[in-house]
Amino acid sequence: MQQGIGTTAEGGDANISRRTAIYYSASVGPIAIMGLPLSIYLPPYISDGGVVAVALVGLMFSLSTLWDGLVDPLIGTMIDRKSKGDAPHRRWMARAAVPLVLLLALLVSIGDRLEFWALLPLLLLYYSCYSLFDVAHLAWGSALSNGRSEVSARLFGAREYTAKFVLVVAFAAPALAQYLIPDISLQGRIIAYVSLVAIAMPLALLANRKVPGRPVAIEPGFGWRKELKLSLQSPSLLLILLVQFLNAFAFGAMASTYIFFAEAYLRLDQYGSLLLFLTFVGGAITTPLWVYAARKLGKPKGMMLMCSTLIFLLIGGLQLPLAGQLLPSAIYTLILGGAFMGLIFIFGMIADYAPVDAQICGRDRTAFIFASGNLMQKFGNASALAISYWLLGYFGFDPSNAEAHGKTVRNIWGGLPVIGWGLAGIIALFLVRQPWAQVQQLPLPRKAMAG
Repeated sequence: MQQGIGTTAEGGDANISRRTAIYYSASVGPIAIMGLPLSIYLPPYISDGGVVAVALVGLMFSLSTLWDGLVDPLIGTMIDRKSKGDAPHRRWMARAAVPLVLLLALLVSIGDRLEFWALLPLLLLYYSCYSLFDVAHLAWGSALSNGRSEVSARLFGAREYTAKFVLVVAFAAPALAQYLIPDISLQGRIIAYVSLVAIAMPLALLANRKVPGRPVAIEPGFGWRKELKLSLQSPSLLLILLVQFLNAFAFGAMASTYIFFAEAYLRLDQYGSLLLFLTFVGGAITTPLWVYAARKLGKPKGMMLMCSTLIFLLIGGLQLPLAGQLLPSAIYTLILGGAFMGLIFIFGMIADYAPVDAQICGRDRTAFIFASGNLMQKFGNASALAISYWLLGYFGFDPSNAEAHGKTVRNIWGGLPVIGWGLAGIIALFLVRQPWAQVQQLPLPRKAMAG
C-alpha cells in the first residue's frame, strides 16, 4: 500500500506539523472563490442578460453540473493511477490552474451575451478544470491525515476555516463595490468578486510548494469492475455519498435562489451582496466550534447536530417579519451562515473511511472516493438548481417584478433545504456506529514531524 505523510518508519502514525496544516489550507483559496460564483451569481447574471430564458438557465447549469459529476470519477481514477513521484497532487493542481482562470474570465465577462450552444461548452470545460484542482487537493489532505480521525478533523477543519475566511474577504468586494457604486450592475459585482482569483491562485500555488509531498507507488488492485461492485456493496460508502448528495441539494437550493430571495422576499436588493457577505462572516466565526464538535462528537453526530440547527433556524427564522428590515435580516443571515459546515464532516468521513476502502479493494482509491463525493455534490447542486428554477417558472416568477412573488421565493428558498437537511440528518444516524467513524481519543503530540 502507499505510504502517506505522517507515517513513521515503524508504521505508526504521527501528527502533521501546524505549518503543514496552514500551508495545505492556504491552497484552498481558489477553490473557495471559484466554486460559489456558478451557484450564486452566475445563474441570475445569465438570466438578466436575456439571451437565455430563465427555464433554460436552470437546465443549462444542471446539464453542465451533471456532466462534471460524470467526469469526476474519471478524474479521480486518473489521479490515483497516473500519479508518480514525490508530489503528484501538487502537479495536478498546477496543470489545472491556468485554464481554470482563463475560463472563469470568459464566463464573467461575456457569459450573459452568449447563446445556449456557446455558453454550455464553456461551463463544461470550467467545471472539469475546477474538479481536477479540487479533487487533487482533497486527495492530498487525505494523504496527510493518513487515516487518523483526529488529524482529518483538524486538517479539513483548517481547510474549511480558510475557505470561510477567503469567502469573507471575497464577498466583501462586491458588497464594498455596491456600497461605493449603488447603481453597479450584477456583472460589476461579480467581477469585483472573482478578480481576487488573481491573488488567490498564485498564493495557492506557492503554498503548495511548502506542503510535503507524498511518495506514490501505483497499485493495480484487481480491476475497476470488481472495485465498483465492492463500492456498491459498502453501506458506509453509500451512506456517506447519500449524505453528500442531500447536503449539496439543501445548500444548492439556497445558493441558487439567494439573489432572488434578497430581492423578492427581504426586499433588500441593494444590500444583497452585504447580506451574502455576512453569511460567510458567520461561518468564519463558528468554524472552530464545528471543528471541536467533529473532534469530540465524531463526524456523523456532528453532521446530525448541524442539520438540526439549520432546520430550526430555517423554520423559525422565516416566521420573523424580515421583509424590508435590514438589521434583523443581517443578524439572521449572520447566524444562519454560521451553521453551513457540512463539508467539515463529509470530507472528514471520506478521509477516515479511505484506509478501510484500501484494505477492501487492494489499492488506495482516495482520489476516486473524493471524486465520487464531488459527483454526488454536483448531482445535489444540479437537482436543486433544476427543481428551484422549475418551481420559480411554474409559479410564474418574473425577475423584472420579483417583489410580487416574495412568499413563493421564500417558500422555495427555505422549504427545499429543510427537506434536504432533514433527510441528511437521518442518514447520518446510520453512520454513527461504523467502527471507522468512532472518535479517537488518542492524544496528539505537541511536537509534530518536520514539514
